Amino acid sequence: MKRMTRLGTLSLAIGLLMLFTGNGSMLLQAQNEPKKEQKQKQDGLVVDWINDFEDCEDWRAVSTCPLGDTKTRKIPGKPRPVNEQGQAVNEDGQAGEFKDDVTDENGLPHKNAYVMGVKTYFLDRGFDRVEVFPPNEYIIRGKAREMKFWVLGRKFRHTLWVKLRDYKGQLHKLKVGRLDFWGWREMSVIVPGWLPQSASYAMLDKNLHFVSFFVESDYYEIPGTFYTYIDQFRVITDLSEFTGDETIKDTW
Repeated sequence: MKRMTRLGTLSLAIGLLMLFTGNGSMLLQAQNEPKKEQKQKQDGLVVDWINDFEDCEDWRAVSTCPLGDTKTRKIPGKPRPVNEQGQAVNEDGQAGEFKDDVTDENGLPHKNAYVMGVKTYFLDRGFDRVEVFPPNEYIIRGKAREMKFWVLGRKFRHTLWVKLRDYKGQLHKLKVGRLDFWGWREMSVIVPGWLPQSASYAMLDKNLHFVSFFVESDYYEIPGTFYTYIDQFRVITDLSEFTGDETIKDTW
């Protein structure tokens, strides 16, 4: 009888010890576990990075000219603009170089080790063009206000455009500008207000889509091989109207 009592007491003591030990280890694990960062809800104008071109091997280029070699390539490098004195400047326009790592407003990191190069051949002046497509169309959240990217020009007067698709499926071409400069330059294009994009279509997944870049040859340029390079594709978008419940979509 005494032996049974001792065994029962011993089992109870072991159980209590395991219970307290388990709770202590769980409490210690909970204390040591890093807190998850809560993403701050964004409102107003936000800079969204569409592509940093660190993984641009799946972009493709299509040219109207059957001659020459048309392709894209991932090239080591980063924007290196210069000021009027010929000195290299950074993102803020001060003397120095661009950072190797950038964190955007969404808290996402971006490397700055590669750019996307485009090579093609223009023969028919004023007609030939090269169009550069991503692997899939990019859906732009919110209301797009402006698109920005760094471009390396080679002093040719060819013109850079962007192509967008609205929620109705209609395509729109926006003129960015001529590439008649030497070196890196930040180019931009304002998204006009007549493009249909509104919070009314946000829950339908019918925001504005980015389709492609394309470069049209200039009538007064001589035919030949053409190179250009693009990096840091960003969109300034307005999220002030998109503050509802994003978890429930009108797609059923």
